[in-house]
Amino acid sequence: MNVTTKSYKNLWAAFIAWIVLMCCVLLVSTSSASAHVVVKPSEVLTASWQTFTVSVPNEKDTNTTKVKLLLPSGLSNVLVTEQSGWQATLEKNNEGTVTSIAWQGTISPDFRADLSFSAKAPDVATKLQWKAYQTYADGSVVSWDKPSGDTSHLDEDSGPFSVTSVVSSATTLADSPAATNKAESSPWALYIAAAALLVSLVAFFAATRPQKLIKK
Repeated sequence: MNVTTKSYKNLWAAFIAWIVLMCCVLLVSTSSASAHVVVKPSEVLTASWQTFTVSVPNEKDTNTTKVKLLLPSGLSNVLVTEQSGWQATLEKNNEGTVTSIAWQGTISPDFRADLSFSAKAPDVATKLQWKAYQTYADGSVVSWDKPSGDTSHLDEDSGPFSVTSVVSSATTLADSPAATNKAESSPWALYIAAAALLVSLVAFFAATRPQKLIKK
């Protein structure tokens, strides 16, 4: 085989492997950002009494020890659910309105916790932006307080906040099974990305490995 032709083939294979590698990195970054502190339901009626559930995953190798949730304006009559193993602290403003809830407890690595509270929704249609702060045993804090379109949240120390829409009439698409399944299946994207990353690395090293020339 011609040496020049073989070299071009090796370069082309290395280029393809590099493209696959970059796609894997992007997929892993996006998937990591998708698994975040979520407040459900995603839609409530105006002036309705509602139980909100705060779903908190632990994506690090150390325990989560505290979760602080800032409550959007417009909520009233906030009551926190008593939960075994967790101690809740309420912060209030001068008018006596609850402005934040801080839960202290333990979430082990690769586990999650569902914390809850009830409240009356605002009287007018709006969007409730739930900014949360997750503290770990090593002292690090992940800030879930960025808009979903903010690309600066693609790191391990910050991410997007959850949003609940307050509407005057219920919509049929709120909390659809498809949306729930998509959120729950996010870890599989990580597994696929890791496998693709391994394959691309093997292909890259194989393509760039020096070739022995056989003289005839």
